[in-house]
Amino acid sequence: MMNLQMAILKVLQMKLLKKIKNTILGGKTMMINYFAMQIELGWITIEQVPKRFRKQVQDLLDLSHAGLQDDNTAE
Repeated sequence: MMNLQMAILKVLQMKLLKKIKNTILGGKTMMINYFAMQIELGWITIEQVPKRFRKQVQDLLDLSHAGLQDDNTAE
């Protein structure tokens, strides 16, 4: 009986950790998109983005500009 309770507790811990990680990752992704949008609109510059998000925001902006360059050369 004790082993069953320990197993159930372990499963619940793993589910809780997974929920927390997903929430944190979702929030981080939302912040990266938010900063990228502000840069695209000209409201801020990349230097104003917090350092922990700067590399991902720059990568996202580079990807969005690469898609636009492909469209322009096709025309």
